[in-house]
Amino acid sequence: MKKILFFFALTAGLAGCNRSPEFYFARANALLGAGKESAAMESYNKALLLRRNFPEALTARGLLFERQGDRQKAGLDYRKAIELDPAYLPAYNDLAAMLMDAESYAEAAKLLTAALEANPGYSYAMLNRGLSRYKLGDCAGATEDLSRALQLNPKFELAYYHRALCARKAGNLPAALSDLDAVLALNPAAALAWFERGKAVYAMTDYPGAAADLMKAAELKPEDPAFTYWRALALYKTGDLPAALETAVRAAALKPGSHQAEGLLGDIYAAMKDAAQAREHYARAAGLAPQYAAAYRARQAALGRPAVPAGKKRGKARPGRN
Repeated sequence: MKKILFFFALTAGLAGCNRSPEFYFARANALLGAGKESAAMESYNKALLLRRNFPEALTARGLLFERQGDRQKAGLDYRKAIELDPAYLPAYNDLAAMLMDAESYAEAAKLLTAALEANPGYSYAMLNRGLSRYKLGDCAGATEDLSRALQLNPKFELAYYHRALCARKAGNLPAALSDLDAVLALNPAAALAWFERGKAVYAMTDYPGAAADLMKAAELKPEDPAFTYWRALALYKTGDLPAALETAVRAAALKPGSHQAEGLLGDIYAAMKDAAQAREHYARAAGLAPQYAAAYRARQAALGRPAVPAGKKRGKARPGRN
């Protein structure tokens, strides 16, 4: 009986050995897709045991290591895949993406340059190098890469978005709006795009338009204090003081300790001729941001000054002349 059991075990083992590394690689991918990470790892290991020169399996296993939080092992697999096949581009991109997550943007850009030397038409490498250059403060290089990435793939939301940020930094607001509109055409629920669009429109002094865009951003992310604060600011600029007050109160509640929100509340109350409330909020703002205390105290002081009649200028009193 033992001999029979041994025979069946041996037969099963031999059958397993006859399976190809491609079989285990495909099975690992299917298992990973089903959320069975341990079984997937076992199959990737079997594929690599049968075929060490298997960059696709190494890269896939690296992604799994990364997903499990082991970046060291993931990096080893990605680098081994590149070493085995310098033309296998996904390994470059996945390693670069991991480096970008770790904010190692210069190293990521260098790696992606190597990938693009191997294949100048690799759109994901072009996109990620553009994003890395943006993070490094190189907007000129970023814009060049992102524009090329969009030529290769016009549906890259991140390319439009970051190119818009560069255009806004350069003061080219129409170009920024054009790219943000492209993002929103692809994804109308892109809250950050609505936010940046609202700020660009605000900079163009179209305060009602800015308020409308910022309202969409705030509706998509109601708990984001920056979205709510900027909407309150735009409403204040339109002269809709009740709506501005309500929105600024919410912004202050979302981010307690914000001197900007407290200062804006002071401005709104001052515009509503409620000097007592304005003083209170300016005082809070000054206490929260000592570096801006002088500016907030100047606003407080201005509350007690009488209105200047039209055509008159403030200045020292001069004796009359006969």
